[in-house]
Amino acid sequence: MIYSNDNLSFRILMIDRFFHKEGIFQVKARPYAALSYRVNGTGSFEIEGKSMYSKAGDVLFIPVDTPYKVEYSVGESIVIHFEYCNHVEAESISLSNPSELEVRFHRLMDAWGKHHSVNQAKSMIYDILEKIANDQKMSIHDSSIAGCVRYMEEHFCDPNLNMKAICAASFISASGLQRAFLRYFGISPGQYLIGLRMNRALELLKENTHSVKEIALSCGFTDEKYFSRAFKKKYGYPPSQLRNHMSV
Repeated sequence: MIYSNDNLSFRILMIDRFFHKEGIFQVKARPYAALSYRVNGTGSFEIEGKSMYSKAGDVLFIPVDTPYKVEYSVGESIVIHFEYCNHVEAESISLSNPSELEVRFHRLMDAWGKHHSVNQAKSMIYDILEKIANDQKMSIHDSSIAGCVRYMEEHFCDPNLNMKAICAASFISASGLQRAFLRYFGISPGQYLIGLRMNRALELLKENTHSVKEIALSCGFTDEKYFSRAFKKKYGYPPSQLRNHMSV
């Protein structure tokens, strides 16, 4: 899933509002990917042999160079076009609480229109993806994995937190933990833990009141250099550089 892709990379081409006419359309492959939030209306898609339905409040991702057929009702979407996006799976994501996400998409579109700041827009997009991930977690009914997630979210800043402790606290085996995370999130428990720490680090970086070393230590990292490398891998910039260019 795009919201759990730890190695996601992209370059923003455009963020805008699109209005869809009613009808059936055959869309040719395009040299960019698209992430969209459907404000209203519906769309029935045939993409890479898969059928997907998108209604108001849903998020849709279409990879680069992917032709598709779609039947639209009259509707409206907020769309982000990505160049060099490395996520390759078409996805339609239904949300349990779309209203919070709609606000974020509108803010992103407005900010892009006013300032055209790439770093600000990237930060807002990562926030959107985190919101989607959190929304999807709320739909998890497996009590074992839900307990693991809660335990990790409560203790991820502890540098001594490890998979053995998580398994013991949630009464689940290491292999069961691995399978559950791959099933629900598409990533390993270790990758999920790093994601929690990185999201917190980004929040602290925005506050601009702590050094990079202080942020690393407070988020559960014991090695500042490792933290900087991991941060750059996730967000495309080392923490000090992203802070200098942030406009929030």
